[in-house]
Amino acid sequence: MRKGWILLVLLGGLGLAQEMSPASLQEMGNFIKKTNPASYLLYAAEAKDFVEVFEPFILDVRTAEERSRGFLPGSVHIHISQLPDRLGELPKDKDKPILVYCGTGHVSAVAAAYLRALGYREVKNLNGGFRAWLELGLPVQRP
Repeated sequence: MRKGWILLVLLGGLGLAQEMSPASLQEMGNFIKKTNPASYLLYAAEAKDFVEVFEPFILDVRTAEERSRGFLPGSVHIHISQLPDRLGELPKDKDKPILVYCGTGHVSAVAAAYLRALGYREVKNLNGGFRAWLELGLPVQRP
């Protein structure tokens, strides 16, 4: 039950934290302490290599409007607000590498933490998001 609260807060924003019990807040804090950002952040050049070597499931959590301007080749679009309802579209294998990205890397960091809390072990977040990918001139697919 408490894990559910943690996931809800991660997706709903920290504003909900004011409504959580002290025990739930403590559990959320423990989860955050265990989630070392260095273990899942990839800069754009590293992400390019990660994609080439590991052939991950690439998850775009941006809006449809953002995606219409371009996206990482082979990515699957699931807006972050739809993620809890579309888990069936994610890999069944919890060890399958996953690269999550958004426009700047902030929203995708929440999505990556959510996926890690669900048991996915090889989740990476594109630090700087799609913007950083574009700045390096890396491949982009257009609709």
